[in-house]
Amino acid sequence: MNTKKFRSVLSIVLCVVMMFSCFSLVAGAAADVKIIKKPTKTTYYQGVDWAYNKSGVISIIGGSFDISGTVLSYNNKEVTYAVDKWPNMYSKCEGGQWKVGNNTMKIYCDDYPSSVYATLPVKLVDVKSITVSTPPTKTILLEDTDWKLSILGDVEFTELDLTGIKLLVEYTDGTKKHISYPDNQLIGWAVPQGVDSIEPGPATLYATFCGKRAPFNVNFVRKGANLSGDINHDYKINSLDALMVLQYSVGSLALDSTQQTLADVSKDDKINSMDALMILQYSVGILPSL
Repeated sequence: MNTKKFRSVLSIVLCVVMMFSCFSLVAGAAADVKIIKKPTKTTYYQGVDWAYNKSGVISIIGGSFDISGTVLSYNNKEVTYAVDKWPNMYSKCEGGQWKVGNNTMKIYCDDYPSSVYATLPVKLVDVKSITVSTPPTKTILLEDTDWKLSILGDVEFTELDLTGIKLLVEYTDGTKKHISYPDNQLIGWAVPQGVDSIEPGPATLYATFCGKRAPFNVNFVRKGANLSGDINHDYKINSLDALMVLQYSVGSLALDSTQQTLADVSKDDKINSMDALMILQYSVGILPSL
């Protein structure tokens, strides 16, 4: 065999040996990583931990899944998850794209080679249904303050203050979570499906969350209108109105004829503690209307 041919064959053999060695080292390094302690969370919930983006792809809320509590072992060294300026561990999906259901998570450490990671089965769970457990703080919406009358005579408004609304979210695995606005910015609102216009007065709107809807009641109040239960005419129905009804019922407070009409929310021609209780129940969302 001539020298030139011998060198070519030797180069090929060396390349094969080096490639095999590198592969063996990487495979061995990855195999040496062990999970001493799993993350506190291994199940991640839609709308809390993840959501679909505009392209319909799962996006992690906050940029990365919570893997706090993780302890890894590598080369006889234990590394515990910690957050200083940056987390010292991060996660990726083994398949490259998260999906609803079972997934395999890769957990890396910043001080390890990029090929070194531990794997862990995790689960992504989606929303089954939602219910409004507490309506927004503001459900009495005033003309020229919260909405205006359109040229067609219906309600015209572009946004709704959802502050204080609380949802009970049920997931497909049976888990239930309470979420609220503004803590969770994914809560939104919509008009009823198929409705083109809303007339002034009582109306039903819908809370929206991760593609699910749940109804709640509001009242679009015209200027100067009197509201049942609004005894002090401040366009709010709360415990102060209930107190005024109680005081009137025991003779310690006088109400004019209009206030007496507004106080009789039970419509039984009597003003007593039952009316006060109904006003309180309405103020906290137990009664949908008065």
